[in-house]
Amino acid sequence: MRLQLIILWSIRAFADDSFVVKTQIYTDSDHTTVVSPLVALSRDAWRGGTLSASYVADAVSSASIDVVSNATKKMTDYRSEITAGLSQKLRASTLSGSYIYSRENDYESHNLALGFSQDLFERNSTLSLGYSFAYNAVGRTGDQLFHKTLYVHGVGASWTQVFTRKTIGQLSYSFSYNDGYQASPYRFVCVTDTDCLPGDFKYKVPETDPLQRFRHAFVAGVNQHVGEDSAFQADYRLYFDNWGIVAHTIQVRYFITWKDVTLRLRERFYYQNAASFFRSRYTAQQPFMTADRELSTFWSNVAGFKVSWRLPWVHRALAVEAKTDIFYFNYIDFLPLPYRVGGNVELGMNVIY
Repeated sequence: MRLQLIILWSIRAFADDSFVVKTQIYTDSDHTTVVSPLVALSRDAWRGGTLSASYVADAVSSASIDVVSNATKKMTDYRSEITAGLSQKLRASTLSGSYIYSRENDYESHNLALGFSQDLFERNSTLSLGYSFAYNAVGRTGDQLFHKTLYVHGVGASWTQVFTRKTIGQLSYSFSYNDGYQASPYRFVCVTDTDCLPGDFKYKVPETDPLQRFRHAFVAGVNQHVGEDSAFQADYRLYFDNWGIVAHTIQVRYFITWKDVTLRLRERFYYQNAASFFRSRYTAQQPFMTADRELSTFWSNVAGFKVSWRLPWVHRALAVEAKTDIFYFNYIDFLPLPYRVGGNVELGMNVIY
């Protein structure tokens, strides 16, 4: 699992110290399972200053189409990630910074993010700016001579506006520049007029992606309070890059609270066209060739719910939560895998003290 650009900025002012623990289980029809426990802490260390830290691990087991098509029956991997953050509130301004280190068998990543936000116009508007940098070292299991690097720079800006007591809107833009190795060292491309059989490397060559990628994303969203105890959120995201991909994402959420229980319903639809160099079948070798389904034309739909239950009789700010998402991916021109279905289940607890 690759996390090349994790965040553009992280700005959050905590009113109290907090502790969060969660576990997520992911599974899909492509024979992949990921178990991800997470622990996070934050502490108001001084006036206006908050320190935070978290640890998350991904235990991966997969016999996906990528794995079995390259003569491997099954793969397992373990990724660990440590985050440390700091934010400082200065009247109407907030400064923040974070460092993230993640490592797995064949991948190591260092990520640095800096952020700034400014409340304006009697705190009815907020301008946020951010910069991030990531250094990624790519290896290949069983090959000590294989070593590649990937650098990722990111900048972002957002404007949040309070229109009425019940309506908030936001506009944001983010840009990232990837420079380096962006293919998979384990993925091979079949170059033939006929289908390649799993384990048959006679017609297969290593995947090759461009070394540079420029990525843009625009997001427009609105939060609307409805009635006494519910709220509606909606946003649209437009993404495009110099690899020829244009993607559209529409997401809506509905929250309703009854006493100490909050229910969140979620629906997310995504569509993208294929990268300019992607082909469902290559009949001749090209400068850039990929067998990555994430670079093909596909659409996906995610629907789910989350329940949070406050337990004030145990602790004044203790809450437990459960989340379930079901997803469907339809790969329009990726021949080895026409679709993928699966789900995420998450259980967690958080407490403010």
